[in-house]
Parts: sequence; structure tokens; C-alpha cells
Amino acid sequence: MDRDSMKGLEEIHNLLLAEEDLDSTLRVVAEVAVRAVAGCDCAGVTLVENDVVQSTACTDQLCAEIDRDQYITGEGPCVDAIRHNAVMRLGKAARDERWPRFGPLAERHGVESVLGTPLEVRGRIMGALNLYGRRPEAFLDEDVEVAALLATHAAVVLANAQAFEGASKETDHLAKALESRGVIERAKGILMEREKCSADD
Repeated sequence: MDRDSMKGLEEIHNLLLAEEDLDSTLRVVAEVAVRAVAGCDCAGVTLVENDVVQSTACTDQLCAEIDRDQYITGEGPCVDAIRHNAVMRLGKAARDERWPRFGPLAERHGVESVLGTPLEVRGRIMGALNLYGRRPEAFLDEDVEVAALLATHAAVVLANAQAFEGASKETDHLAKALESRGVIERAKGILMEREKCSADD
């Protein structure tokens, strides 16, 4: 792994310890991918929520448009990376028979190569890291390794963010329940005083 890749991973690691919001962190992951992978011209992160895919962190408009083409056609390396929990690589967009509708659309955007890497934590697929290159066969085996490391970090960020969100909601529910209980107890006290009755009554 080269120095840029190591520096990028260190940058992401530091974000894991910082209090950045999820969108900002995922955008940094995408930006690091562009710097760390020589053949990558733009990158983004796709998330899956309630079986709906959406782009959340794209380095530019081109990435957002190609992502959208995959969602519309229901095919492409990034969609299949999520569907099959496997790395998907495309090297000559219009000539790949696996994605006959998506390939020509990618080529029309000037993109020949795509690398889709699943974001997976404990067997759960949360999305994919999407890398796009203008040159044919832009992504080599070592690029796949770097993308896998970046995807692992992004998946950890996602898992932590979702766990934090769940804990925050639980805390809010508990706070509301305690607040409601306090109101009820005060009302009971008023009624007991006014009606000269017991708590059970």
C-alpha cells in the first residue's frame, strides 16, 4: 500500500474518533478513495435503508449521475456489490454483458471502469463504496485491496452512527416516559388531596 493510501486510512481513522456527522465522514471516505486509488476519478457511498438505495456522499455530480443510472436500471457493479455482498469490477463499460443497460449509460458519461465494494458489518450489508474511472481497466488488484480497506472503515462509521442513533432514540423515549410519569404522579397527588382518597382509588 502506498503512502497516499496509508495517509488516507489514517485520516479516516481520526474521523472515527472525532465528532463529525455521518454525511461529512462518508464524504471524506469518498474523497480519500479518489486520492488513494490512481485510476479513480470520482467516488461515492451508497446506503441501503428499508431496501431503498440512495447516494449520500458523492465527490461530484458525475458520480451522483452514474449512481442514479444504476438505481434506475437496477443493475451495475455497485448495485450488485450490495445484492451479492461481493466486490464487483467493470473495466470496459459498454462491452460487459453482465450489465447491458447500465454499461452504455456509463460510457455515455465518459466512464469505462467501475469498482463496487460492499459495506458490510457482521454479515449485514449497509451499502457500497463506488469508485469510477474514465480509463478502461482502471482498477487493478491492489486498488481492490485499498477499496476494501476504505469500505471496512466506512462500514464501521455507519454501524457506529446507527447504534448511536438507536441509543439516542431510546434515551428520548425514556425521558418522555419519565416526564409523563411525573405529570401523572402530580395529578394523582392533587386528586388524592381534593377527593380525600388513596393512590389506589
